Amino acid sequence: MPRLQPPRAGSESSHARWGWLAVVAAMAAAAVATTALPPSAAPPAADAPAVEPDKVGVFMRAKLGHGQKVLEGLTVEDYDLIEKGAHDLALASQDSSWQVLQTEDYARQSDEFRRSCNALRAAAKARNLDGAALAWMEVTMKCIQCHKYVRDTRREP
Repeated sequence: MPRLQPPRAGSESSHARWGWLAVVAAMAAAAVATTALPPSAAPPAADAPAVEPDKVGVFMRAKLGHGQKVLEGLTVEDYDLIEKGAHDLALASQDSSWQVLQTEDYARQSDEFRRSCNALRAAAKARNLDGAALAWMEVTMKCIQCHKYVRDTRREP
């Protein structure tokens, strides 16, 4: 596994890489903080969940584990780990536990998430750290947008 090396003094590409990694780490931390599933006492919206909330919580925690693999891979420049995490995330999105709402919007967002995961895998295969970091930010944004959509949909009267 490659080791993280300090940047060489005056190396512009090293500074840019460290900057990207800092941004990726901040985005991942924000994703973890905003994607946690809070318990809800409100009754479900008209589009009731397809699976029980307990199962969804366990599943989402596993999804976070896949995301942590990606982040670790990005920080230590381990392209195999990035690719594996992205692959596992894409596979998870096809599991029945993922399908918490049965709406066209939710299906569209799931498709967009899978496309983002595939872009992340492609960047990892190409050994393009900056491309993988950018793709990871897109995956993270898809998570945040979808979780917001689910919360908003469940709050609707």
